[in-house]
Amino acid sequence: MRRPVRKIVILREFFVRTWRAQSENRALHKAHALVSEKRYPEAIRLLTKANQRLHSSEIEILLVNLRHDSFFHHVPTSSLASWPPQPDDLYADQPGIPEIDHQDFTATNVASGVFNHGSIIVRNMLTQDQVSLMRDSIIQTYAQHDKAMAGAPETETAPWFVPFNPAPREGTEAIVDRAWFRRTGAELVSDSPRGLFNLINCFQDAGITDMVTEYLGERPALSVRKTSLRQVPKDVNAEHGWHQDGAFLGQGIRTVNVWIALTDCGVDAPSMDMLPRRMTEIVPTGTEGAAFDWSVSQLAVRDAAGDTPPVRLQFREGDAIIFDEMNLHRTGGGPGMTKDRFAIEAWFFAPSCYPLEQLPIMV
Repeated sequence: MRRPVRKIVILREFFVRTWRAQSENRALHKAHALVSEKRYPEAIRLLTKANQRLHSSEIEILLVNLRHDSFFHHVPTSSLASWPPQPDDLYADQPGIPEIDHQDFTATNVASGVFNHGSIIVRNMLTQDQVSLMRDSIIQTYAQHDKAMAGAPETETAPWFVPFNPAPREGTEAIVDRAWFRRTGAELVSDSPRGLFNLINCFQDAGITDMVTEYLGERPALSVRKTSLRQVPKDVNAEHGWHQDGAFLGQGIRTVNVWIALTDCGVDAPSMDMLPRRMTEIVPTGTEGAAFDWSVSQLAVRDAAGDTPPVRLQFREGDAIIFDEMNLHRTGGGPGMTKDRFAIEAWFFAPSCYPLEQLPIMV
């Protein structure tokens, strides 16, 4: 009886492999045909739908490149008459950084928090399943990057680690500092085709993509350089890391950062220290006491804070905080931390005023 059963199993595996290969080839063929007609959004939607079933390394790698290339064939249009907005303060009765639950996660509420208080915390942004998926994505990406650094070829590290090296275009710059990102506890999500696929699915399912589209007034693009899968070590030295991202992102941009905790943090794992108010100017960087030319000294932080001192934020896994380029913050570590912190950092930009050196990935 065992031989017939084994034969059935082998035949079933053969038919499954054959179906997968044929389905993958059909999807890739249709996508390439659409790209040849410059119909990038349709090609991306087709491949995304196919990959929900196939989990294909080849499709996921192609999707990273198509999401980048499609930016340069996208005609941006904004629904906003002016920027920045001046929303009503819906949280005037809340001291410090306002908090909402995911059920109240709307562009109106987010804008009120960011433009009146500097940021807004969204509790329960991701479900437990989404948290587990993205935390596992980080672990896999780090492991495969380690293999790549030890000499493993891309055929072995895909789909979790395939360095993204887009064709040079005017205004863009090549990625040459992956080792620096890794030392700071980050992996570029564009270097992880499956990680990016999982992340964009989570953004769509959690309503993040729709919220950001309304908030920025147009379909957004992520930044390759500033969207990362993060595993910050428990002993991170973040004492001198105070900064505002607007100090090096340039002028005339529309952007928002969605930062999501994938582990509890702020007590026994590093979190974030933040000035809990809206900043209207960029604080001078590289002054006396600053460790880097891009960072803000402790003295300058105290001066900027005035009677509103910085706070150490505490998150449960799945919680998020949303802020923009004016926010003054740093990684919050120090003695007593016993666990690494897993998190997602995703900077979205409006394509109509995108800083090309950030390297766009259409969402």
